[in-house]
Amino acid sequence: MRGYGDIMDEVMQYINFSVGDQIFALRIDQVHEIIRMVEVTTVPFGSPEIRGFASLYGKVVSVVSLRVLLGMPEKEDTSSTRIIVVPYKNGFVPLIVDMVDSVVTYDRFEEPAEEHRRFMLGVFDKIGFCADHRAGILNLDVLLGSLVRS
Repeated sequence: MRGYGDIMDEVMQYINFSVGDQIFALRIDQVHEIIRMVEVTTVPFGSPEIRGFASLYGKVVSVVSLRVLLGMPEKEDTSSTRIIVVPYKNGFVPLIVDMVDSVVTYDRFEEPAEEHRRFMLGVFDKIGFCADHRAGILNLDVLLGSLVRS
């Protein structure tokens, strides 16, 4: 028998994006905005996952490299580099990703395999599957919670 959460997952749309050769997704209601890369002022001796600071919404905010936060090496920005702005706590967190791909509705979901739980520190809520790919659905509370603690 299906639960309410199963039905909600089936109709929920997700934003697909890539970091390195990995495909990730966030529920569309977790994304405030997607913007082109902006000028980021780097800060020496800062936390490695903080690329620097940028002016967004009339405020100076920390811009986070999702690559570094996920343990991947940093790389040069390209014309495909985007910032996904997500609401978190009482503000917004800009996350730099390599490319935003599409809006998708997944056919089915599975719990992350044990190796994903162990190596990715629980940042996946689940793995979404559709006809041509699968994506790790990110858990922002775990992902950004680790950023706040570091």
